[in-house]
Amino acid sequence: MPKNINITSPFTAKAGAQSEKYLFDGFCELLTRVLFALEEEEWAQEAGWDIAFRTSVADADAAWKLVALQADELIRVSPLSSSDLLLRRMAGLIKRAVSAATVGAICDIHAKAMECRLQASQALPAAVHDLAFEAEACLEQMFEHAHACEARGIDDSILPLAA
Repeated sequence: MPKNINITSPFTAKAGAQSEKYLFDGFCELLTRVLFALEEEEWAQEAGWDIAFRTSVADADAAWKLVALQADELIRVSPLSSSDLLLRRMAGLIKRAVSAATVGAICDIHAKAMECRLQASQALPAAVHDLAFEAEACLEQMFEHAHACEARGIDDSILPLAA
């Protein structure tokens, strides 16, 4: 009687789980950095971008550069599951939004994020759906902030966010 035996290397499964956990944790950190950068941007704007507050402008620029670096790092991780793929795509959209040169481009990126989130499988874990929703909300905030700056005539200093 033939026996079907499947052998799985514990190292492969463990490496896959670590990669998935790394992407999930890294994406959580990315969203935290985006929210921090938006907060720095608002604070610098409220300060009036005055020369006396030059450090606030530098802090906002540095915060966006950290967002771009974190997103770039996540994009390089190979997705092992559909959850990983969704988070990786959302990280890519955040990276594109940070380096967008126009408010219209950020609007298009936000629409793409909404499309990606809505097309994602409903079988994905709720935590992944929540992160995708939060990423979409962050992109919407980025668009609203850039749009408000454009309306006030400060668009030259606001885009791209991570120059």
